[in-house]
Amino acid sequence: MTKAVTKIVSIRMPEVLAHSLRDDAAERRTSVSAFVAWILDIALQSGLDLSALPDVRERLDGKIDCRLPTEIFYRLRPVCRQLRLSPSVYIRALMYAGLTRRLRLEQVGGRYTVVANHDQN
Repeated sequence: MTKAVTKIVSIRMPEVLAHSLRDDAAERRTSVSAFVAWILDIALQSGLDLSALPDVRERLDGKIDCRLPTEIFYRLRPVCRQLRLSPSVYIRALMYAGLTRRLRLEQVGGRYTVVANHDQN
């Protein structure tokens, strides 16, 4: 039996965002780590540019720890290097953009992609 290799990423965020992520994961009957990895994988495949999206301004009174598959983590690193962000800040900004409805998931041809919600930008 092979065990999947993962990297742990601790993400500080407003508790309202942490609560929302836990609820979204529970609705999909998956772990928070799996939910975050799924969204992150879709964002990376979409070539999403987060540079124009704001980071959280609220107090970072919450935290989640995610186990990300190393394959996703290694795809994330060059993107973060280019944006001069840590992986945790990139993930927090991505999740915050979803919470504030600046980004949304869209299903196209049986696959999901992350797109800007122009009604909210």
